[in-house]
Amino acid sequence: MSWEASSMQSKRSFFSRTLFRKNLARFWPLWGGASLAGSLLPLYMLLALLSGAGHGMDALNFSYALYAVAAMAGPALSLGYAVLCAMLVWSYLYHPRSVGLMHTLPVDRTCLFVTSALSGLVMMLIPYAVVGGLTCLIAMCWGFFDLVAAVNTILAVLLMTLAFFGMATFCAMLTGSVFALPVLYLLLNFLAPLLEALLTSLAGAFLTGSPGGEGMFHCLSPVFQLYGKLSVDELRGAGGMVEDYVLRGFETLALYGLVGAVLLVLAWALYRRRHSECAGDIAAFRILRPIFRYGLALLSALVLGRTVYELLWGALFQRGMYAQFVPMVVCMALTGLLGYYAASMLLEKSLRVFRGSWRGAAVVCLGLAALCAALRMDLFGVERRVPDLEDVEWVQLRNYGDVMTYDTDTEPELAERLWDIHRTIVADREYLRSEAGHENNYYYYVFTYKQKNGGVFQRSYHLWITEERCADPDTYDGKLTALFLDPEVTLSRIAIPEGGTLTDVMIYDHWSGHGVDGVGEEDARRLYEAILQDAREGNISGRDARGYSTSSYEFSFEIEYRVLDERGVYSHGYYTVWLYPSMEHTTAALLELGYLGQAELDRMDRALLEAEGEIVAP
Repeated sequence: MSWEASSMQSKRSFFSRTLFRKNLARFWPLWGGASLAGSLLPLYMLLALLSGAGHGMDALNFSYALYAVAAMAGPALSLGYAVLCAMLVWSYLYHPRSVGLMHTLPVDRTCLFVTSALSGLVMMLIPYAVVGGLTCLIAMCWGFFDLVAAVNTILAVLLMTLAFFGMATFCAMLTGSVFALPVLYLLLNFLAPLLEALLTSLAGAFLTGSPGGEGMFHCLSPVFQLYGKLSVDELRGAGGMVEDYVLRGFETLALYGLVGAVLLVLAWALYRRRHSECAGDIAAFRILRPIFRYGLALLSALVLGRTVYELLWGALFQRGMYAQFVPMVVCMALTGLLGYYAASMLLEKSLRVFRGSWRGAAVVCLGLAALCAALRMDLFGVERRVPDLEDVEWVQLRNYGDVMTYDTDTEPELAERLWDIHRTIVADREYLRSEAGHENNYYYYVFTYKQKNGGVFQRSYHLWITEERCADPDTYDGKLTALFLDPEVTLSRIAIPEGGTLTDVMIYDHWSGHGVDGVGEEDARRLYEAILQDAREGNISGRDARGYSTSSYEFSFEIEYRVLDERGVYSHGYYTVWLYPSMEHTTAALLELGYLGQAELDRMDRALLEAEGEIVAP
């Protein structure tokens, strides 16, 4: 019997109920306050039902409400709440006295880790359980409870909780400072897209064609990905009525839940090797110290260096659109050194960090100079890259408010024309850079490609365009002008996309200073058919690459439509058409329907002639 008792006493424990209860009791203001604040939502729903304001609530609306909260509020709430829970349950690691006390308890580090991690996870789930439980109870009492929607929402919340608390706990093991923990946590969530944006901005300062839209590293940011993938989609029946809602993005949720679990395991491995003496240090492990120094130097250079350059050099001495190499390197190096020494002071907890630091300072300066040189010389091919047309679903060209989008399958010739214009611009990049001083003659164009792998490729240009080059068919100026003057292009810009439905036509009478808010279904169809007929006959004036065209009446139409995609979800769009004197069918329709009088049309004609100098005003 004594041997059995001795064996039971020596049995290893992976969980301490006493410590678990103590954690929940100590930190009840956090999870209790969150539960109380969240309970205001089901309370509001209950009051709405009792007052009769929620009489239209049914199972369909209930499922949509659950999914909408999970998709729209879940990631942000979990992001912020997870780091608060982690800061509390791991708070003992950041004070020498408390960490020494905890590590003298008759439990090993594995037991401490498992107990504290479970404490944090339960603290995260209690508010969700309280709010969700009250909401489901009210729904069951009123008879509109949807079990499938409730189970899916619970699963989504569990995965988000595991993902974000796993990341917060991993960051907690990397530092000995409670103030550094939320900074590391935010960097883990946003560092990849932040660095991509900063490097893209720096590349755009040197290169023609500012890159954007790719988001290649957004997958390393859980918040970006969850908000991009989570959505509530409608499922429609044969009659077009909404029959159910579905929460999309569970694959992404499952992936990040798995990442959170892996990070918890890594955090446990780090905790077993973590020294108690690192409490109060910025970096809990020595290997992290150079990463912190050079990382802060890089961020300081990319943020502060660009700011200093734009304020002190770009605004006063730069000529043209593109940055000057040497001043940029100087600004980047100075602010990079500022970040390097600030990091050193935080790590050493002292201002005496300059002696013997010249090697690290030299690495910072040379590294930033090499980065600027690589971007300026386009070693990564950013400036020269144009996607292969066979890898693209559609191509889009935007010029201020004008948008052209052509599918490579249904409109291959027009898509290839945009692609060819883009290639011509890339081939003329040295000309663009040489004309950088002519800022008043730049025109803004954006090329966007939706790739078949799901990615988006985008380049934006400030093009230097001249009247002489618009007449040359081999230049990008001439190719853009030929595109805008093509009646087929004009018709493609005006026609509603295949499968779309006309919803309204808004008339704006800029001549008299008022608009017509919707013209009615029959009038909208009549006006749209007249506009299409003018487009088919080539009556709608084109323009050159600078936007110069035949003078139009002070009259425009905003044509609105909607398109039902393959998932049963409606997307809405609109475009604007100006009224030109040559648009005889549209003008006749306006006169016929009474939206324009003959006397007013005559006055507008006379004003155009006066503006063009063909007649002299009395």
